[in-house]
Amino acid sequence: MLEKNKLVNFRRSEYRSKGCWGDATLLDFWQMAVRSFPQKTAVSDLQNDSYSYAELDEASGRLANFLKDNGIEKGDFISFQIPGWVEFTLIYIACLKVGAVANPILPCLRTGDVAYILNKCESKIYFCPTIYRKFDYLTMAESLIETSEYLQRVVTVEKYAENQRKEIKTLQQILQNDPVYEEKNRADADDLAAVLFTSGTESHPKGVMLTHNNIIASERAFAAALNITYLDTIFLPAPTAHAMGFHHGVTVAFMLGATSVLQDRFKAESALKLIEEKKCTCSMGPSPFVYDIVHILQRETYDISSLRFFICGGSPIPRYMFKEAESVGIKMLGVYGATESVPHATHRLDDVAEKIISTDGRAVADIEIKVVNELRQPVMCGIEGEEASRGPNVFIGYFKEPELTERVFDSDGWYYSGDFCIMDKDGYLKITGRKKDIIIRGGENLSSVEIEHILLQHPNVKESAIVGMPDSRLGERICAYVALHDTDKSLLIKDVQDFFAANKIAKCKWPERIEIVKSLPRTASGKVRKFLLRDDIKAKLNSLSS
Repeated sequence: MLEKNKLVNFRRSEYRSKGCWGDATLLDFWQMAVRSFPQKTAVSDLQNDSYSYAELDEASGRLANFLKDNGIEKGDFISFQIPGWVEFTLIYIACLKVGAVANPILPCLRTGDVAYILNKCESKIYFCPTIYRKFDYLTMAESLIETSEYLQRVVTVEKYAENQRKEIKTLQQILQNDPVYEEKNRADADDLAAVLFTSGTESHPKGVMLTHNNIIASERAFAAALNITYLDTIFLPAPTAHAMGFHHGVTVAFMLGATSVLQDRFKAESALKLIEEKKCTCSMGPSPFVYDIVHILQRETYDISSLRFFICGGSPIPRYMFKEAESVGIKMLGVYGATESVPHATHRLDDVAEKIISTDGRAVADIEIKVVNELRQPVMCGIEGEEASRGPNVFIGYFKEPELTERVFDSDGWYYSGDFCIMDKDGYLKITGRKKDIIIRGGENLSSVEIEHILLQHPNVKESAIVGMPDSRLGERICAYVALHDTDKSLLIKDVQDFFAANKIAKCKWPERIEIVKSLPRTASGKVRKFLLRDDIKAKLNSLSS
């Protein structure tokens, strides 16, 4: 089991005296919801599966018994690569019941990334679909068992296809045959509850460690800022394994005794049908989702009068999109944060339109935010600097990455995001850029460095640079600037995408445009001058649209 991290001990007495941290765990919140609302729907999904709180409590108890019988102890990791299905919440609650650390994995990740995460976490059990979106997870799982040093069992969820490998257990078999587990190995509030892996500037995903107290403090502040209560029905079209979905779609729902409605694959038409049918009151996801919903509502009629607001994270809300959404009855709000600090700024329901359009929100309760210069000294309002946050929600470090953890924290517990921003006199932030070399595509952070390294493995690629190109729907798409070894041979975007597919790279990381250059523009020290490439692709896109 992981030893108590020094960042947990830091400022503990202050957070406890303020009531931000306590002795309650996420399991305590779950059990209170079960007692308070046993017959209420806890979670439903696009496939018309649903559980009441009492039903999900029993099912998760059976799964917890299976985990215990298979050697899972307090502090062990359970990895699950499950889309936005009711089974995601079921597995999550089972983890809480045996004191295990929940390790949700994005469904888009493939063998290389998944193997890295499983080995890093020393996961003994891995849950995955049999088949999902035409990808054979079962075959991937079999290869993971062969190569993983720690993985002992795979459990499949048969949502769309049957598991034909009789030696691999299915979740349905467990729920039919296992007895209900009586919790005896509870976690403590300062223990790890979850580790979420996030991409950034590193070559491998980073494991963000979050305690029960971190997550509880985060979601209490989030719910208070937006007046989310047990009366709400939360529609989640964003991935459940993403920080936004995991925290604000799944966790906050059961903490409050609310209902969550999951959509595993976003389509505007089905999203509107779910909002109408389930009377959803709030939703969250990247702004492209709102873009698609608005365009449907401009020509078709749906009753979405129950929807109080739609929260957008990952990128700013475009002015034109805010106005279009408002014209069809959708109130857009922004939220800002990171997997490491979820969330620490958001708009409020009574904010004026200009604040929502021109900023990314202000601090939620008990969270401190400051803007600093390169020496990490605070700057005045209106001056650009790096954004930093401190509070009971901030993660306790990167899993098995002490040096990386030290780089993003200072001795006073401030987490430095790597994002540039400006703070106005009212405390509202406007994110202006990124120190980290990432692309924000549809709200998802993608490492430019990682994609460049993959491109350099192509036999005809001599140099590569990845930049974001503007896109009205996704915010940014992936543009690859490439210099070739053999200039007599062509390299088309289809060739690049076929190469990524052959290497089993997640589709969200595939370049979507390629620009062939003789050489990349570099500084005297050899660094690629990416601002020139960004200017170049913007100019080319503008010339096409004019």
